[in-house]
Parts: sequence; structure tokens; C-alpha cells
Amino acid sequence: MKRCFIFCHGFGFDKNFWKNLTPYFLGEQCIYLDLGYFGEKFEPNLETNNVELIGIGHSLGLAKLLTLNKNFDYLIGLNSFINFLGNDQKLHLVRKYELQTLTDHFIASPINTLKNFYKRCGMFERERIANINKQIALNDLEFLYNEFYIPTEIRTLIIGSKNDVIVPPEILFDNFHIYPNINIQMMDMGMHLLGWLEAKSIYQRIMSFLNGTD
Repeated sequence: MKRCFIFCHGFGFDKNFWKNLTPYFLGEQCIYLDLGYFGEKFEPNLETNNVELIGIGHSLGLAKLLTLNKNFDYLIGLNSFINFLGNDQKLHLVRKYELQTLTDHFIASPINTLKNFYKRCGMFERERIANINKQIALNDLEFLYNEFYIPTEIRTLIIGSKNDVIVPPEILFDNFHIYPNINIQMMDMGMHLLGWLEAKSIYQRIMSFLNGTD
């Protein structure tokens, strides 16, 4: 059966986040969603019948894919989460405070807040940030308070970075360790930019997972 890949970037990025990974998928049917932070949203009416449907989400992008209500055969999350704040009580309180602080800073100074966010992600240059749609960004900061669920019939791969300070390893294991259908893999490097960084290794891990050779 033919595969169809649906990609969704995370908070503060656009579909160009995938430009380093895209060349590895040239022979595949791919759809790149755009959440509209810097231009028009791109959420096409997805015709996904008679294909093996694979969702690949970076960070918040995994949760956004889950809101599509599509019958995914596989999900792949890069630096991803389904409960940004965490289930552990102490972790939850710390991250709730950090998220509220980020939101307050964004309201007061969106451009400087984004610049600091990108640096924490591991990206020191980012074009077009002055064009940020503040309302969409604020809506998605609020979206981070939600919790999501991955159906147990969907085989899922979660790849994290040991040096990610946005979605650190403790959040990955807090969110996903109880799921029998989820494979968690950690990379030494990549910060909060897996897919943009370490593209070749990410592609190899994805294909190994899909082909059952991981």
C-alpha cells in the first residue's frame, strides 16, 4: 500500500521547518501543514483513503495531528508531547509556571520573546519573525494546557534529544512510558530542533521504524 506522510511543525515555526528533511522523502507522497504563525494556514482537505497514513509532528505538531481526527497507521513525534505540562505533580507545577511566564513575556514583547525561544531551541537565526500572527501564537500557547491521547492501535515512535530544554527527556518519559504501542528513542544531540537538525539520522530512524527493522 502506498504511504502518505503528513508533516506538522511546532510552535513558532512554519512548514519550512522541514526543508532539511524533505529531500529524503522526495519519492513519497507528502503533505506539509502550516499552522499560520507567519502567513496563511495550510490545512488542506486531506484525501487519505487507500493509503498507509503516517503523521510526523515536531513538538506541538504531534498534538495538532491528533486533532485532525484522521485514522493514522503510524505516528512519529520529534521533541513531542501529549501533555506539555506533564503528569507528575511537581513537574506539572514547574512547567505551568514556565508556560505562564512565557505567555506573559510574549504579550509584553513578542519579538524578543520569540528570539529567546529560538535560542533555547538551538536556532540562533530566524527570518520573518516580525510577521508573527500574535493571536494564533497566543491561541497555541493556551492550547498547550490541553492533554491528548494516542489510541493504542497506532504504532508510534517518539524521538527526543537529551539536550532539549523545551521538551526535556523527563517530559517524554512522563508522557509516553505507559503506552505499550510507543517506542521512545533518545538522541544525544539535536536540542529542540529534531528534523531541522540531525535530518539524515531522523529519516533513517523513521524508515527503520516503519519497515520494522528498528
